[in-house]
Amino acid sequence: MDRPLKQVVRDHFDRHQLSAQQFERLESMMADHAQQPENDRSSQSRRHALRWSVAIAATMLIALTAVLQTSWLDSRPMSERIALEVARNHINLKPMDVTTGSMTGIRQYFSDLEFVPVESALLATNGLKLMGGRYCSIQSVPAAQLRMASAPDGGAVQTFYQTEYREDMFGPLPALERGETPLTVSVKGLDVDIWVEKGLLLALAREPGSPAARQE
Repeated sequence: MDRPLKQVVRDHFDRHQLSAQQFERLESMMADHAQQPENDRSSQSRRHALRWSVAIAATMLIALTAVLQTSWLDSRPMSERIALEVARNHINLKPMDVTTGSMTGIRQYFSDLEFVPVESALLATNGLKLMGGRYCSIQSVPAAQLRMASAPDGGAVQTFYQTEYREDMFGPLPALERGETPLTVSVKGLDVDIWVEKGLLLALAREPGSPAARQE
């Protein structure tokens, strides 16, 4: 579900508020202005007003660009955006932060997340071997990217993503607890399975033909 335009603009300006140093500089400029002779102040005021007008115009342009990119130009469903981000991460694999073959090791390492990584019932019987993982994000929400191999000797790699399921952000997605089947999105030559399980948004990136996230 896309955020309202008003919220997008508000969030953007919240990220571009003046820092403490900028406020101090502004106060200093105002104090200097008050101490100057009238003629000098008039000239200085015009210069300062021009600088601030340019700064405000630049900020407005940045905000407008962000709004266009997030609200109007990207009209794809959220499931496609998730799949595209997951596929890009899978294609451009980065080194793992932790190497472990157990979920206990994964949970201990990813303690900074605001959720506990889970073992999915859909992956329990497809022969995937856990290799480790790294921190990542899905649509700017902190996530865990787990590396899986389809064979004990390190066969085709699949990446398994977990993050908090925020329905207001991600919209409705198939839930395992309701007996629903994961949504599969094909993008960039990969298949990405997306579903909700145990209150988490889960996604599995795999090559076509590799074991899918399905219950036996």
